[in-house]
Amino acid sequence: MLALSALAVSACGSSSSSGATTPRPPAPVNVTVYVDNNRVSVAPPSVSAGPVTFIITNQASQAESLTILPSGAAAGQSLATTAPINPQATSQVTVNFTSQGGYSVFTGDGGSGSSIQAASLHVAGARSSSDNQVLPP
Repeated sequence: MLALSALAVSACGSSSSSGATTPRPPAPVNVTVYVDNNRVSVAPPSVSAGPVTFIITNQASQAESLTILPSGAAAGQSLATTAPINPQATSQVTVNFTSQGGYSVFTGDGGSGSSIQAASLHVAGARSSSDNQVLPP
């Protein structure tokens, strides 16, 4: 019985790979989104590709939803849309950007009915892995 247990334990952790580890994905980046009665603002206006968490504050006088989509894309191609955010409230949504380019951040569902000016976000090249970063709490 002891020999059988030793054999089972010695097999633990073995694999057919050469021992290489898979790099961790990039750490998420926070982008602040401010909505008022006139416009949507994003800070910073440019990020690298990878996971991005949008932290949204609605300072407009009515509830607003937020939509993120590639610049020039149709409304049905949104990457993310929030539920309506009440005035003076906050929300957040995470998008994993996989390609470079321009993106629009605006209120509503993608239609042209909103009088609030949209913001632009530029996504640059890929971000490096988070292998050498301490995990956040």
